[in-house]
Amino acid sequence: MGVLRFQNIFFRSFLGSSGTTQALFIFLLIPCCLTQEFRAPPFIPGVSFLWGWNAPTELCAKRFNVQLDLNLFSLIGSPLKGVIGQGIALFYSDRLGYYPHINKTTGKIVNGGIPQLGSLKKHLDKAKKDISHYIETDSVGLAVIDWDCWRPNWERNWRPKHIYKEQSIDLAQQQHIHLNLTEVTKIAKADFEKAGKCFMQETLKLGKFLRPNYLWGFYLYPDCYNYNYKSPNYNGSCFDIEQRRNDEINWLWKESTALFPSIYLNSKLKSSPFAALYVRNRVLEAIRVSKVKNVKHPLPIFVYARPVFTDVLLKYLTEEDLVNTIGESVSLGVSGMVMWGSLNLTQNVQICTELDAYIKNKLNPYIINVTLAAKMCSQVLCQDQGVCIRKHWNSNDYLHLNPVNFAIQLERSGRYTVQGKPTLEDLQLFSKKFYCACYANTQCKERVDLTDIHTVKVCVGEDVCIDVYLNSVPSDHPSDWKGKYVTSSNIFSAMPPPATGPPCVPGRDLNRCLKARFIVEDNSKTTQMGYQSIHIKNKKQ
Repeated sequence: MGVLRFQNIFFRSFLGSSGTTQALFIFLLIPCCLTQEFRAPPFIPGVSFLWGWNAPTELCAKRFNVQLDLNLFSLIGSPLKGVIGQGIALFYSDRLGYYPHINKTTGKIVNGGIPQLGSLKKHLDKAKKDISHYIETDSVGLAVIDWDCWRPNWERNWRPKHIYKEQSIDLAQQQHIHLNLTEVTKIAKADFEKAGKCFMQETLKLGKFLRPNYLWGFYLYPDCYNYNYKSPNYNGSCFDIEQRRNDEINWLWKESTALFPSIYLNSKLKSSPFAALYVRNRVLEAIRVSKVKNVKHPLPIFVYARPVFTDVLLKYLTEEDLVNTIGESVSLGVSGMVMWGSLNLTQNVQICTELDAYIKNKLNPYIINVTLAAKMCSQVLCQDQGVCIRKHWNSNDYLHLNPVNFAIQLERSGRYTVQGKPTLEDLQLFSKKFYCACYANTQCKERVDLTDIHTVKVCVGEDVCIDVYLNSVPSDHPSDWKGKYVTSSNIFSAMPPPATGPPCVPGRDLNRCLKARFIVEDNSKTTQMGYQSIHIKNKKQ
């Protein structure tokens, strides 16, 4: 299984003839090599896509007795300073060593201000105590460092971060009074980048040494800087210069053990096709740099997302926005996603209640939908030895359950169940739109013949499963088996006859594909809720 790539080979030869030099250009299109795509293996065994919750929502339970259903999330961590022993340890600038920076509001110099004037030894001594305090010795999780005051690339410290460049130049002028401004600026740039690299690199080394069971990296790295979505011709692509700048800090990707890019949405991207382009290219840039250290052993990527918009703090993402963020990330084969939230989500009982309703009725059903579809594709195509990723990276093909054949139900008990089973057409559609990227250290082989698949068993969380026989009744099954839907814990009656019509084709008919039935049971009636209609046209390949 591989992708056949071709490479233009350019030959130049100079032939002397009668004192005249002639250049002969020969272009040959030849097969270069068979290359295989790889992804990082699951961080937690058996959890092919990891969901993390990184918001202080424990306050909803403590203050207002609103218990949020976070059972689908394998790792939970509160960003509050007083909370320790979390599955997700988020280190802000005041919680990890002595991070040199300048206060954004007051302009106060903290720990030297610029990294050249910070004490690396004092920083690491303090960081050692902080890491030991916040992370238990034998625990497993994600360690995310959120340092956002300055950037390690000199050129990326534009306003208001330009103060770090100005103070670096002032320091260099004091040390080299005989040099002109151009020469001083060159020295200031080199000194700043060297010191910044030391602080970031040595902090990662210390974290990995003290807590090797955690995956370490910096939040928002890598960044694509494709924020120009107000442009009418926006295509989401990362600027070439920003990719080169990411290449300049390859030392960071080599030292990290995970990447934590951000796909937070501004409300200007609400229900917009530009949102998918924005997210798609940011994730692809993370995938690109994940291979810097070793193309066959890429770093795991855990994408940071938010349930609300960045500029409208209590306005929740729509179903279409969830597709443009979560759906995009899953279809490109990342390792997981972390949902981050601020204290704004816990201000009062009404806000906590609204968050609870959003998680139950919008977020959790979509997580179930996309995770089970991704796992089913992985099991069918990769035999659980890899992940499914798009064949055409810039398409609108998503890993979703076919709504004609599946319904997600929230019972009165608060438990989710999934009714239905895939058809051979559903499985063949996976094969048509996606291919298998093997986990590192495996020799997976993509399944070609899908007709010999007899069972599918995939779960999200502990007990939300699709566990079905696809063809005839197995001979060893109890005699009272009558074609009912089987889960890991109980048996559901067969679904009512589905609506007539062909199976949905992700990308071609996203409107129908997202009308996955979500049924909520209450004491008086059963309400069937469908995802809102979404209209996104396929992009040309």
